Amino acid sequence: MEENRIRLSGGFHNDVFYIEKNSKVLRISDIRKTKRIVMQELEWTNFLYEHGVPVAKPEMTLDTEDDRVSTSFDYIKGDKIDVTNQFHWNAEIFEQMGRILGRMHALSKEFKVDEINRAVWTIENPDVFGIRESLSPWIRENYDKLMQSLFPFEISSDTFGMIHNDFHQGNLIINNEGIITTIDFDECSFNWFAQDFAALFYHAYWQNNSYNGYEDTFPQMFMSHLFAGYREENLIHDDMIKQIPIFLKLREIFLYKLFIENWNMNSLEEWQKYTLHELENNIKNAIPYAGISDFSIFLKMTTNK
Repeated sequence: MEENRIRLSGGFHNDVFYIEKNSKVLRISDIRKTKRIVMQELEWTNFLYEHGVPVAKPEMTLDTEDDRVSTSFDYIKGDKIDVTNQFHWNAEIFEQMGRILGRMHALSKEFKVDEINRAVWTIENPDVFGIRESLSPWIRENYDKLMQSLFPFEISSDTFGMIHNDFHQGNLIINNEGIITTIDFDECSFNWFAQDFAALFYHAYWQNNSYNGYEDTFPQMFMSHLFAGYREENLIHDDMIKQIPIFLKLREIFLYKLFIENWNMNSLEEWQKYTLHELENNIKNAIPYAGISDFSIFLKMTTNK
């Protein structure tokens, strides 16, 4: 089983290794993931691959290791996107991100399953992140209100379907030619398309501010090019734009819980203390992420294609 494994970053829940002899990535999933759950992820990822979306091709077979589901993917040569590298972080790259996301959402309309085995957002059970019960009362109240604000929106193939659910630069590999490949569909679910927009903007804005310094023009530049690329592949429905601020706030709650559970609260670094304080303040006071409550202003900067 230990076939010259080189450990890669597996996030908070998975163990991920590079297998040198066959240039594959082996992922051993969180123990809560069943074979049915993982197989539907592979079916979705393979569907995208077969339709020309640059993703890591999965092996359509499953195994187990220590009672955990394991599977393999093609190893993608390249680097994680570096926001301080101008080759990685520019208008053309943002448009490419948009095209990839738009193509995924367009293909979601064609992806059919006989049985749903992934998390799915419904009015009856909107907790697609599976975090509600473990939230403290004050944050659960905010979480519920945000979820309820999604209830009036009509579910349609133009706004809802299978999504990546964790689409951001940390899950994108860029090669020497500037071609991006999307990895890590471990959190894919049936959810609103706006969630993918929100996750991408959240992490782009956060890391850009952290490493490049605050730029008041960054949201405009990033989102206008992202929307332009997306529009080459798919329609941007008005409801998607209205939902982005909601999902940005939900992202804050998701990350706040994740950090609280996974960071050593007895020995936090200064940046961790600052991050938790900012998240808590923004959630309690309903402060719009990046100060933006209306993303339609960026959509108006693009040209219909």
